[in-house]
Amino acid sequence: MSQKTVLVQIPASTSNCGPGFDCLSIALSLYNFVRLTVRKDSVIAPVGEGNPGTQAMVEEAARCYAQAAGVSLPGFDYEIWGEVPLARGLGSSSTVRAGIIAGLNYLVGGALDQEAAIRLTTRLDNSPDNACAAFSGGFCIARTDPETRAYRHHLRFELAESLVFATVSPDYQVLTNDSRRVLPNVLPFGDVVRTTNSLAYLVGVLVSGNFERLENAVYDCIHQPYRERLNPFGHESIEAGCSSGAYTGWLSGSGSTVVCLCSPAVVKEVLEVMQQAYASNGIQSRAYRLLCDNKGLKVSAG
Repeated sequence: MSQKTVLVQIPASTSNCGPGFDCLSIALSLYNFVRLTVRKDSVIAPVGEGNPGTQAMVEEAARCYAQAAGVSLPGFDYEIWGEVPLARGLGSSSTVRAGIIAGLNYLVGGALDQEAAIRLTTRLDNSPDNACAAFSGGFCIARTDPETRAYRHHLRFELAESLVFATVSPDYQVLTNDSRRVLPNVLPFGDVVRTTNSLAYLVGVLVSGNFERLENAVYDCIHQPYRERLNPFGHESIEAGCSSGAYTGWLSGSGSTVVCLCSPAVVKEVLEVMQQAYASNGIQSRAYRLLCDNKGLKVSAG
């Protein structure tokens, strides 16, 4: 093992993008970092004060990587930091798992290719959309098996800097498991038709680059209406952003973050009114002016 320390930078992502449940995602210019340093023993340990939940996640990712790659791993120290907020629908758990897998893969000489690494991250995180964006960057369309729902492969497109993501994270968390429990087992046929129409059109507009045609293009009946009670005032924040010049918007992942897509000329006002929708209801929030990250995670020595 020639390299002893590796640093991985992993982008956040906004998934689902409204109608694209578990298949659409966009990598964003907000990052987490994972540093791994090889030890002489078999211990996996945090640098500084650890967290039991993170420790379990890191150990599971390392164990599953070793099994998938067919390698024996030494122990390692790990550091995780960055700006991606926890449980806010921006793929924070995917960044950690992808960072561990990519870092270990670098240390042992690239035993897994990118698709295999995405497949493993998806199996651990149950989020094929977030995993694709973390590794590949850009606008990703993930394909899963219709029977097993296992990850197959993905398509990726770059998005221009003329599309800005006005992103607001309110001061409350939404756990993915909780947000999946509120979803129905059966959907009305008409709701599926309307959502499918929006999905197809949204993909076409993003790939074409004619972003002005995003106006009022996102319509979802599959998950967002059912998740509103877990994401109070999210709908109001999106509506405020669209009324102030944003093209469209959606609930990022399962929430609580909301995203409005807009031109650079209006993003400041859009962010202000989106935050005000929360502030007027006594909820603090953090605003981000983000672009699409078209490169995906970066791996380097040390």
